[in-house]
Amino acid sequence: MTSTLTLTEKRVARLAELTLTSGAVLRDVPVGYETYGRFTGHNAVLICHFFSGTSHAAGRYTPEDPLPGWWDPVIGPGRAIDTDRFYVVAIDALGCVRRDRPHGVTASAAGGPGFPVITIADMVAAQRQVLDQLGVGKLVAVAGPSLGAMQALEWALSRPQDVPAVIAAIAPLALQVRERGLYAAMCDAIRQDPAFNAGRYEPGTHLPGLATAVKLMTLAAGGRALPGAPPLDHTDAFEVWLESEARVRSSFVDANAWLAMLQANMRWRPGSVDELADRLQARLLLIPGEADALLPPEDYHAPLFDALVARGKDVQAHFLPAEHGHLAGLAHIGAASEAIAAFLA
Repeated sequence: MTSTLTLTEKRVARLAELTLTSGAVLRDVPVGYETYGRFTGHNAVLICHFFSGTSHAAGRYTPEDPLPGWWDPVIGPGRAIDTDRFYVVAIDALGCVRRDRPHGVTASAAGGPGFPVITIADMVAAQRQVLDQLGVGKLVAVAGPSLGAMQALEWALSRPQDVPAVIAAIAPLALQVRERGLYAAMCDAIRQDPAFNAGRYEPGTHLPGLATAVKLMTLAAGGRALPGAPPLDHTDAFEVWLESEARVRSSFVDANAWLAMLQANMRWRPGSVDELADRLQARLLLIPGEADALLPPEDYHAPLFDALVARGKDVQAHFLPAEHGHLAGLAHIGAASEAIAAFLA
């Protein structure tokens, strides 16, 4: 039987200096993180978050919080990523799009267009520095959904000595034509909005272009039955709901940061599937969504799985239920509990 994870808190590490892939240098860089469990020297698991997520992966900040962290079903005492056994560290991605407190603490393009270009490799470099401050060297595993899986794979490719195992849920490889075009359309919606003012808008301004980008992401990620959406009928109830959802969600993210995060996704090019399979040395658990329309398993997961199997590498796969499309990697991650626990055994 599992028990309830105790209350958690957002902490902030400060990186004295971070040199980005572009050559730009950031100084005194704040990065939010949370920890769960006790560090024994060799038991750390890193959790990386999805596109609009944060390091609040599990637990609650207060007993009154209506919802726990986004992977709470699999992180905690007695759960798949067992905090009685593992020291779990969840770290914000550099460029985190959230601006609401306590989430909006990590360095990003929020507040203006002058922030340097960031890459997935830069996110990993920042996370490495946070782990260094915590005294964590080699990890047991790196895990995460969507953008988090992208970061986990980048960890395994660029720092194989640190990462013997990766859990990649609803994982992208390099974006293909349709998905990259979708992300480009979201960029255009933000940039072409007069209220965006080339990134120099006043805080609190409603940005229709950002709301449109949020709509596109919601429609692409949510699957055929969008969570919370009213049934389609002869009224405009669905359109009203979608507009309201986009307005609310766009109110706690930053347009400049959203744009920078889209571009970081678009720029990640780890090579062809064969090149990726050749380079990848870590054990890998793939957790695709059965009906993921944003990153279809047959286009993203199956080719990598087949290439790794052909090379005799250690790869496993566990499919999530079809409901909620891409978002099954959050809403239904509990369905992969046994597979995750066995992988980490």
